[in-house]
Amino acid sequence: MAYIKIFPIKVTVNKAVNYITNPDKTDEKLLVSSFACSPETADIEFALTREEGKKNVMDKGDNLAFHLIQSFKPGEVDTETAHRLGKEFADKVLKGKYEYVISTHIDKNHIHNHIIFNATSFVDQHKYVSNKRSYHKICQISNRICQENGLATSMPTGEKGKCYKENMEYHRGNSWKAKLKVAVDKAIYSSINYDEFLQKMQLAGYEIRQGKNLAFRAPEQVNFTNLKSLGSYYSEENVLRRLEQNRHKAKAPRTASREVQLFINISTYVCTGNRAGFERWAQLNNLKEAALTFNYLSENNLLNYEDFQRHVSDIDHALEASEQRISELSSEISHQEIIQKHCNSYRSCRKIIEDGNKSPDPKKYKSAHRTEYKLHDTLKQQLQDLGITKLPAPERLENKITSLKKDYSRVQKEKQELEKQQSTLNIISENIEHLLSNGTPYKNEIQKTEHDL
Repeated sequence: MAYIKIFPIKVTVNKAVNYITNPDKTDEKLLVSSFACSPETADIEFALTREEGKKNVMDKGDNLAFHLIQSFKPGEVDTETAHRLGKEFADKVLKGKYEYVISTHIDKNHIHNHIIFNATSFVDQHKYVSNKRSYHKICQISNRICQENGLATSMPTGEKGKCYKENMEYHRGNSWKAKLKVAVDKAIYSSINYDEFLQKMQLAGYEIRQGKNLAFRAPEQVNFTNLKSLGSYYSEENVLRRLEQNRHKAKAPRTASREVQLFINISTYVCTGNRAGFERWAQLNNLKEAALTFNYLSENNLLNYEDFQRHVSDIDHALEASEQRISELSSEISHQEIIQKHCNSYRSCRKIIEDGNKSPDPKKYKSAHRTEYKLHDTLKQQLQDLGITKLPAPERLENKITSLKKDYSRVQKEKQELEKQQSTLNIISENIEHLLSNGTPYKNEIQKTEHDL
């Protein structure tokens, strides 16, 4: 189990960093890492970030940094695992916005991590707020990491017992995009190459526009819908991957199993608008959930059991694709923000050094600006490690980060919509499985329905 402590640093960051990176405590600094800074120049880089925050009137308060300690029970983890979990912990707590140095101390009978992070964000210059609420949030993250790695949890999270009453509302699937998703999924599932996929879309009644982006238009639809606008799961790369998977998929002969036959009976209510049959079925179930089930099946044209199962699977895969894309965008945004931060700091140091070249006494000037000269060399090496040999224009970097954040926001919204749809499908699946697993008791109801038809 991990115990968490946090306290502010108000006097000097350098002293604290020197303490946590002590070679005697960190296996000759093998257990020292950092994010968006170098351990050797962390105090200087923290200061530059704070100065930028003061310019933007974002840096309020007298905290220079924070010292976070994560302690493990004796014998619970080895040194490498402790250090890895410490970095994961720091990344999730600080979200790529604050420079930090982390070290794992092995000089005591219990392994523990020290994390010193800047009180000012190098991304937006906002100050880190340390209070009871943020502490409980840190503890929640620690507990989650412990659970995922088979460790006991112990930290308070501030959560009280909660009882959630499900209040599911049906999100109608009758938009052009919702219908196009279902049509594309069906076409992909029954095709083994791109041309066959397009042919199936034409047979489904869609007009196709091929150009920079593949787009479709349904009958009576005014504008074309770009395929990529449907979400990450419908990117060209994922469509081709799904088609490739179909080539190796064994085509088992279709048999009308009891489940399939019963689903056909369910769908007859949908196809014919059989009110009497629907009401009889609804009496055996919750009326609201029955309506949810039939509305969804009807509006998404999911009238056989295999199509419904594939639809559920496609939503799951779409959610996985959006989560993967969010992770990729988050990493890329963090990468670009670190580059931006290092570039800004490097320009400041370079200006000081250029002024030194014009100084009447360069030696004296260099001695007075020893810190900036040291940081200049460190930043130059850090940029080279990031693959930057020529400083990009500030506007270009800013535009790139802004574009990535827009994509991130879009995919986050996409994920939220998919999660809502998945929740709805969970209820629908339970309704259907309830009926299918109790086919015999409903035999008379089905026969009545068939008679009504």
